[in-house]
Amino acid sequence: MGEAARPLRGRRAGPPNQQPAAPVRAVGAGDGKDLARLIAEQFGKGPVHEVKATVYRRPPHDMLGSNGYSLVSNYFLRRVLPYCLMHNIISKLQAAVLANMIGRQKKGKIEATHAELADEIGVKRTSIGHALDSLCEKNLVRKVKRSSYQLNPRVAYNGNGQEQHDFLAELRALALDSKFPDELAPELSLFPRSEVG
Repeated sequence: MGEAARPLRGRRAGPPNQQPAAPVRAVGAGDGKDLARLIAEQFGKGPVHEVKATVYRRPPHDMLGSNGYSLVSNYFLRRVLPYCLMHNIISKLQAAVLANMIGRQKKGKIEATHAELADEIGVKRTSIGHALDSLCEKNLVRKVKRSSYQLNPRVAYNGNGQEQHDFLAELRALALDSKFPDELAPELSLFPRSEVG
């Protein structure tokens, strides 16, 4: 019976006079070679050139206190807040309350009584309510319920980008009449829209 007529089960793969391949065996740690390198050398038809990568790890931020830090919009710090302070659009007390809330937020959410805010800022408790109302009117802060607020996450946020994105989506789904968090009060929107983003 010719080679072509033999059943497939009994045939060897490849040309008839070729030597059988060496048996495959597992490569262990004692072989001294990297498995990926071994495979690349056997099937790549030549030596493998080693590529070394250097990983740089940044040191952690060194911030005052143990509460970590919040990311604050450079646009807000550079253009909006200084202008508003110098032109009495935001009072010193409102700026102090806002700064305190940025520092105490947990992923955009703030739990604080008027008494706690007043004690940390060094003012009377009765003065806090008007400052908070004004910050809410300006869409910098949103009151959720008594002693519970949300900081505008486009101004300042203390979580990662995905957490901020999720928080923004949650707020936008509310479709608030005030347009919080996407629009600030007109008196804070003094600059071209291209700067605001």
